[in-house]
Amino acid sequence: HVEFTISGNFSPICCWFADWSNCTFYCTCTDNVYTVEDAIEACGFGWFQIKLSVVAGLVWVVDAMEIMVLSILAPEARCDYGLEPYQESLITTVVFGGMFLGAGLWGKFLDKFGRKRGLFIICVLVSVTSLISAFAPNYISLLVFRCAVGFSVAGSAQAATYYAEFLPAKNRAFCIVLMEMFWALGTIGEVLLAMLILGRLDLNWHWLLGFTAVPVVIDLLAFVFVPESPFYYITAGKNGKAKKVLERVARDNGTKLPSGQLVSTGEKRWIELLRKDIQESETQPNEPLTEEHMSDSNGELPNEDTAKLMPKEIDYTGGTRGRFFDLFSSPDRIHLTSLLWVLWFGAAFGYYGVVLLTTEMLNILKEQQDMSNTSSNVLQCVGSAPAPTHGNCTHLETDDYIQLLWTTAAEIPGILLTMLIIEKLGRKITVAAEFFLAVLFFFLMYICPIHKYVLLALIFGARGVLTGAFQAIYVYTPEAYPTAIRAIGLGTCSSVARLGAMITPFVAEALLRTSLRGGEGTYAAVSFVCGVGALLLPLETKGRGLQESLGT
Repeated sequence: HVEFTISGNFSPICCWFADWSNCTFYCTCTDNVYTVEDAIEACGFGWFQIKLSVVAGLVWVVDAMEIMVLSILAPEARCDYGLEPYQESLITTVVFGGMFLGAGLWGKFLDKFGRKRGLFIICVLVSVTSLISAFAPNYISLLVFRCAVGFSVAGSAQAATYYAEFLPAKNRAFCIVLMEMFWALGTIGEVLLAMLILGRLDLNWHWLLGFTAVPVVIDLLAFVFVPESPFYYITAGKNGKAKKVLERVARDNGTKLPSGQLVSTGEKRWIELLRKDIQESETQPNEPLTEEHMSDSNGELPNEDTAKLMPKEIDYTGGTRGRFFDLFSSPDRIHLTSLLWVLWFGAAFGYYGVVLLTTEMLNILKEQQDMSNTSSNVLQCVGSAPAPTHGNCTHLETDDYIQLLWTTAAEIPGILLTMLIIEKLGRKITVAAEFFLAVLFFFLMYICPIHKYVLLALIFGARGVLTGAFQAIYVYTPEAYPTAIRAIGLGTCSSVARLGAMITPFVAEALLRTSLRGGEGTYAAVSFVCGVGALLLPLETKGRGLQESLGT
């Protein structure tokens, strides 16, 4: 036997013994080891996470403003260009079409090249494309430029992945749901901005798009103050860089890292198995360490650096990061991914539908008042509401913006409700309960004629619970996927959500004008399916640590 010590990631953890004639390996592990998850738990929640909350939250402010502006832009552009209802719907649909194309690609990019780098590039592209769209000279160019905005802003969902990877398990759900407050601030801010620019200053929507691009510049500057995710570094085999990030987290929080050597979850399990094997072999010192000993029940093995010292036929790398097909690598993962796609589709379909139908219903009521020459605040549900022509098109007024502001503010109580129940009831029950509440609100809208303020109260309720459901899904998804496919998992879910968002304008803007009940019934049915789907999710992630490897 030849004795030697490995340098690199494992030094001075293990002293190795090799039998070159039989290609068998023995080792004695001498130091303690810990994972990124262990370190994050030891560091706790503190000043570092507060700073990160602001940076990640600003990404969501940008996303929210770019989405909320659609409910105002589409009716304004319809009036300026004299558009048909389907053309108005296309203004929203092309944005979500761009998001559908971009979400999965950004997820793969962040898995391959890092969370911080990816989010910084996303913010740069959002600022450029959003500003360019403000100068769109005609309808076709507006569609092209807004599609580019959608492609860029699609990656903003990854802020949840980045943020979650720095949060202790006990704080994760609360903090991610709380981050939705930044989304609410973005939507409310966009309504106030529209009220100022379109209402008080009497400028056009080009100015509104230009000012909407400003917050993303602030976010670009904020990224200077935060590091790359240690989970990304550890799966990339950059243990040294991961440790430096964790030391920074501990320093900012006034805490200390665990003692010992930083390793991946797979390496820690492997080392624990080796220690157990050594203990068992004390009475049988000549028993070789086989491939069966070196892997756990999930086939979890060390990283590439260690693999170079092992037999070539064994894959010690744990697979390639960011592979789409790993989302379907087992029956359980097929079950998980399929149901998550249903939930993300339904959440986006319902949430963005409520955002769009608010302004559409207010416009339909104003048109019914003009047609009947009355000031009645009762919305009639019988018959169709023809699209206004360019000559008699109605614009939102100050009162309409105030009412839009109140319905937008519904997101805040929805977030607070989710924060109160998600740790008590769990992720699955929270999502299901809020979808079923949305069914109730849509069903009550179905009863008409309906007074304007009753309608606004129901929209308030529907938007609140759908916001909460959407955010609970954001909590669940990063917890359900391991680090190696977490970003692409969230990215593909986001892509599917954009399919729902692409379809919903034709319901909230086009179908609604033909049949109010048809539109409301569609949203109720989709919400019901999602409520059932949430109950069928294969696992509850409450209190579950973030998993690093594909075998977990």
